[in-house]
Parts: sequence; C-alpha cells; structure tokens
Amino acid sequence: MKTISIGFVWKLRLALRAEGVKLRAEGGKLRAEGDKLWAEWNKLRAEWDKSWAEAVIEAYGNATIEWITPEKCIVNGTDTYGE
Repeated sequence: MKTISIGFVWKLRLALRAEGVKLRAEGGKLRAEGDKLWAEWNKLRAEWDKSWAEAVIEAYGNATIEWITPEKCIVNGTDTYGE
C-alpha cells in the first residue's frame, strides 16, 4: 500500500483553495455586472412608465392608472391597455 505524504495533501489543498478564491472573485464580478444591467433595465422601465403616464394625462387629463401586470393597465376604471 502506498502512503501519500501529509505535505503533498496540504499543498494540494492550498492549490484547490486558491482556485476556489479566484472563482469566488470572478463570481462577484459577474454578480456586480448583473446588478448593473438590472439597474439599467429598471431605469428604462421607469422611463417607459413615465412616458405612458404623461401620454395618459395628455389624453385623459387627471386620470387613474391601475396596473394589473407590468404589461396591462386600466385607465379610469374603463379603458384597458395591454394583453
């Protein structure tokens, strides 16, 4: 039976741990990039909603908008827009 030295196993452990630390750092960078893209998406959605609200106010005057889903709303309780 062959015996593996404790020193060899320790070096292997350190190498694997270092690789894990690198992967965790890469994951953090990717998560930050994803967060940045989500923030940009939310900003665009807010701009779309603002444009829609401005168009509704121009067409209806002071009106209520009830959002059923992000793609469907009811204006003044009567007119439905969306799917």
